Amino acid sequence: MRRSALWWLGAALLLALMIAPLFAVNLVSAAALACGGAPAPRLSPGMNARPAQVYSSLRAGLDSNNVLKILYRANGDTFTVLEGPKCGTGPYNWYRVDHKGTTGWVTEGTGSTYWVEPVIPPTPAPTVTPGPSPTPRPTTIPSTVVPPTVVPPTTPGPHVGACPGAPAPRLVIGKSARPAQVFSSLRDKLDSNNVLKILYRANGDTFTVVNGPFCGTGPHNWWQVNYKGTVGWVTEGEGSTYWVEPIP
Repeated sequence: MRRSALWWLGAALLLALMIAPLFAVNLVSAAALACGGAPAPRLSPGMNARPAQVYSSLRAGLDSNNVLKILYRANGDTFTVLEGPKCGTGPYNWYRVDHKGTTGWVTEGTGSTYWVEPVIPPTPAPTVTPGPSPTPRPTTIPSTVVPPTVVPPTTPGPHVGACPGAPAPRLVIGKSARPAQVFSSLRDKLDSNNVLKILYRANGDTFTVVNGPFCGTGPHNWWQVNYKGTVGWVTEGEGSTYWVEPIP
């Protein structure tokens, strides 16, 4: 009887040792779940991704303000997802990624706005087997050919006033403003990809509006601003998302 009880005790201990790793995996998976309040994750390890807006910043670490690179959608910048999603101190899904040999971290978005997105490979066009060539019909040439009227294209470029498709302007010349999201970039000129400074909301960075709004080549309202003596340009937002905002 005693030997039987010892056998059952040993079997129970062996079963507990077999089940324990499963619980550990579940705990690790739970720790890696996305952040509450962040948009639903769309990236996964091994996937290629790109900026979903004008640009995205590659950070040195999770929750870090140290920017390693600025990745631009217009430049065709893409990266490979290595790890994630992981949740930091705010409602942001973080991913460890590789961009041309530089390993860093990106945030996926906030609320309903995505800052990065998966790169979806193009669907190959179906193969069409050509049919028999139609019999050409005789062409009747009119006695007088009237050349078509050529309308010169409108040359795109910066102009004064708000851009169609951009969010309604909220900044005021002479007033102070700040980043509306985690950060905003101060560019050297309108429509430029050259970043002078990265302004962070968490650092309390503010600037004074000098002039604007101006419309460039895209649906973005540009403003000339002064940040601690450095004069540059910021974009106000895109769609329904504001990247900078007036200080109440």
